[in-house]
Amino acid sequence: MDTLTGTLLAICVAAVLLLVAYKKGFLTNTGILASFISAVIIAYCGNFWWFAAYMLFPMMAFAATFTKIKKKKAMGLQEGKAGERGHMNILGVGLIPTIVSVVYFIDDGGASPYLTVAFLAAIAVSVADTTSSEIGVFDKDVWMITTLKKTEPGINGGISRLGLVSSAITSLVFAILSYALVFHCLDWRILIVWVCGMVGNLLDSVVGAVWENKGRISKYGNNIVTALSGAVIGFILCLIVN
Repeated sequence: MDTLTGTLLAICVAAVLLLVAYKKGFLTNTGILASFISAVIIAYCGNFWWFAAYMLFPMMAFAATFTKIKKKKAMGLQEGKAGERGHMNILGVGLIPTIVSVVYFIDDGGASPYLTVAFLAAIAVSVADTTSSEIGVFDKDVWMITTLKKTEPGINGGISRLGLVSSAITSLVFAILSYALVFHCLDWRILIVWVCGMVGNLLDSVVGAVWENKGRISKYGNNIVTALSGAVIGFILCLIVN
């Protein structure tokens, strides 16, 4: 599929998915705009299959976000007013994958497999983090990652068995599906994407406990830092073990 055809197809698919997201109240108006811009850049600079892999994240994220949303509202732990996500959420999740796709475009395929794994690893971090946060809030046993002392659900830096298990499962599912979409095959590098997702998720908790709780970084800044860490680790691991 050539670049123009892939980009036009991505625009059509993105438009349909974003219309559904708008009707369902999954995204704010600015969230829709930010999502569309990042999706088009990724489709053009990467290819249609990069875009398809990128679109796996909102599907999985919204499934986790709206799981028992009424209970989350009662607990005061829902995203936004009713689970919706805005442009800052999209920036936190999509900035690093978008930048990687631009680097891939400029590099013109010179480091193709390494940058592709970095791209998937950055998204895997967001998948793991979102699932861990959205599902983990239902676990009453939560520990602060830096002290291992019990804390309340929804606190930055808190980890739980339910959150860790759910993030491990969803990040593995994402790794398999996204890798198959982009590389059209399955091999050992799927494990790199998965490991990066899990490591990035734990790093998100550490940054949340050490800096975010003290107001030194926003949750969106935390998302960007940890997605970047996933991309860098994925790139390096791919270089080392290739």
